[in-house]
Amino acid sequence: MPIHSKKNIIDGVVALWRIEESKNELIELLPKSWRANLNLEKVSEHNLAARVLAKTVCPDFDILEKDEYGKPYFDSEDHKISITHAGEYAGFMFTKKRDCGIDMEHITDRIRRIAHKFIREDEKHYLDQELKGMYAVWCAKEAMYKHYGLKALDFKEHMKLHSERLSTNGIFRGSIHKNEYWEEIEMEYSFFDDYLLVHTT
Repeated sequence: MPIHSKKNIIDGVVALWRIEESKNELIELLPKSWRANLNLEKVSEHNLAARVLAKTVCPDFDILEKDEYGKPYFDSEDHKISITHAGEYAGFMFTKKRDCGIDMEHITDRIRRIAHKFIREDEKHYLDQELKGMYAVWCAKEAMYKHYGLKALDFKEHMKLHSERLSTNGIFRGSIHKNEYWEEIEMEYSFFDDYLLVHTT
């Protein structure tokens, strides 16, 4: 289907694609030059949909590649980009020359099993908000991780989500602290249906 939603942010765009196409239909929506770098037998529908969305939002840019850390980028531009996918959706974000991160999650019970691995002692108040609170911490840290872009971040040791009372839409504030690196990061979030979308501002 066409783009599900698209919004402008400062010097950038955040967009979602609802996946209703078959894998073959998604492949046909990609230019041949973009297909050439993909293993079409192994690539997932989610991955294809994210690329179709990127090409739809930025039709004049060249092939989407990934750097040594797995962070996506356009071969022809120095814009910063981030992609995500969950359930029936793929998401894409780009900003002009500043780092960015986007994450989307389908809210299910499965997160309960791993919550202890990423929720710090000073974040446990989010547990009072049940699944939404757990996903708030996970999704925000995924977005911060993608913003950082260099891997090797521990979700408990190096990242913190500051205290917020959750609403349907709002702002998160988090921080990354690893060795000499320290950054405060602001993020927008939105709960809709059974999903949570978080992206840096």
